[in-house]
Amino acid sequence: MMQRVLLLVVTLVSVAPGKTYGIDHKNLDENHPLRIEDAYPVASGEIAIEVGGGFTVQRDGANRGFFPIEILYGALPNLQLGVGTMISTDPGEIEEQAKSGDLKLSGLYNFNQETLNIPALAVKLEVNIPTGVKSRGVDVELKGIVTKSIERLSFHFNGGYAFLNGTQQGERNGRYEFALGASYPIGAPHHTRTTLVADVFTEQAVRRRASNIVGTELGLRYQLTPRIVWDVGVGTEFAGPADRSRIFFTTGFSFGF
Repeated sequence: MMQRVLLLVVTLVSVAPGKTYGIDHKNLDENHPLRIEDAYPVASGEIAIEVGGGFTVQRDGANRGFFPIEILYGALPNLQLGVGTMISTDPGEIEEQAKSGDLKLSGLYNFNQETLNIPALAVKLEVNIPTGVKSRGVDVELKGIVTKSIERLSFHFNGGYAFLNGTQQGERNGRYEFALGASYPIGAPHHTRTTLVADVFTEQAVRRRASNIVGTELGLRYQLTPRIVWDVGVGTEFAGPADRSRIFFTTGFSFGF
């Protein structure tokens, strides 16, 4: 499966225009560093390769490390396509429907740029293909994304619902998730390389009758070069089932081509 991802990287790079693109630390992509994302796709013709690593410390159960990789491509103006996967340690202990080694396909479409009165709106479709360890069923998630700025402070709302297949007895066949966050360029206008990001989120638990997971995250995105952004984030799930995460940490890089 990783060979397929690497082959796609080579293919996208080979068909991309010769021009070299930059990448903007102010734009927010899912899991870089937080789950919150903004309503803007990568530019048309641009390729972004995002890699990272992290760990989660569970309140009850095995702690895990995880290593995501995703390729984003600006296929058309306002349309972003993506393909990726995540490899985890102790893959057999993952209760989530998305397993270690699953292939994730995504498409994000932006409807409009924000104005003084109207926020930027986007919709994102994700398809999770069961290529991983003990994975069953193709899962589909539909997400709405809203971004609105007040001067330099930007607010972001993500709301999604996942339709799950291949679930086991006692597990939900669908789960919703909501996240509300904000981003702010630290030191602007004199310093323009660092963006602070924070969010709060809630999502339904894997099992029926279990209480919702509620948590919060805090992160930074830093522009190392015009083509490279480094990110780091930390979070916790402070309410929910007994096996929720006590703390999770992630860091990664985004490369623009």
